[in-house]
Amino acid sequence: MTLTQLKYIVETAEAGTISRAAEKLYISQPSLTAAIRELEHEFGITIFQRTNKGIILTSEGEEFLGYARQVITQTSLMEERYSGAAPVRHQF
Repeated sequence: MTLTQLKYIVETAEAGTISRAAEKLYISQPSLTAAIRELEHEFGITIFQRTNKGIILTSEGEEFLGYARQVITQTSLMEERYSGAAPVRHQF
């Protein structure tokens, strides 16, 4: 499992179709499909049910998506905190 794969799962769930997610991620649809299938195979679950109108999250997929979002959020917070960049000060 990679952070990139988790980002792919989140984007695909939000986009509703694999092809739309691939466009937003600037990757080919076959590459995105392969990354998702690899992750599903690694964990032995089905995250998305593929239909002719797009994708539907399975119950396992909904649970997995919640964890994936948490990991991405925490990673973003860590990057902001420890990236060495000066914090942005907001003034109201």
